[in-house]
Amino acid sequence: MPTLIVADNQPIDARFGDSIWLTSFITPNNPDVRLKYLEITQGILATNDKIDALWRYVAEFKYKPIISSTLSTPGRKLHQEDTWFFPAEAMLLANLNCANRAFLLTSLLKNELPVPGQVYSVFGELTHNGIGNHAWVQAQIEGRLYILEATITDKARAIIPASTLDIYKGKVYFDEETVYAVEDVDVCSVINERFSVCAIPFLENYLCEKCLALEE
Repeated sequence: MPTLIVADNQPIDARFGDSIWLTSFITPNNPDVRLKYLEITQGILATNDKIDALWRYVAEFKYKPIISSTLSTPGRKLHQEDTWFFPAEAMLLANLNCANRAFLLTSLLKNELPVPGQVYSVFGELTHNGIGNHAWVQAQIEGRLYILEATITDKARAIIPASTLDIYKGKVYFDEETVYAVEDVDVCSVINERFSVCAIPFLENYLCEKCLALEE
């Protein structure tokens, strides 16, 4: 993991002109998120099995790279080309992109892994043939860093030690309290970059290969 420095929280214009702090998109204490966590993990005893169940819940949403939406009020209609949803809202949708999946999974996981600094949403890039920008989740589980890739289907069990994944380059890490960035990285620039729309087929194959290698 790279050396991180505390960065300024950023107001995000991803909700019809309202500026929302980046940390506000991680909501582990939201009652609906908490209830969904309890529902998913009911009857599951082992922490690793709970983490797996939470990941699978998020991974089952259909993937859509850009979530556009329209807000209509009397006499006014607002359009957002790429909308970020709060996790409680995201649970009501059929399609989620990588950023909204990362927010939802991070919020759910922080109910299971509550220690500060244990779970982050990550904005960064996939360094393979210029695939580009992406969002994912990083968690420290039993003292080891893992990447949780929630944009693929259950074809691959995408909870893999971060040290084995060489194409993920994190730039901005954040939870509900703090934003961190790699030194010399401009947080606003990372946020404003459009996330990749062509990464998913490659990731499915790449992560399946990594899973198989770990099982050997």
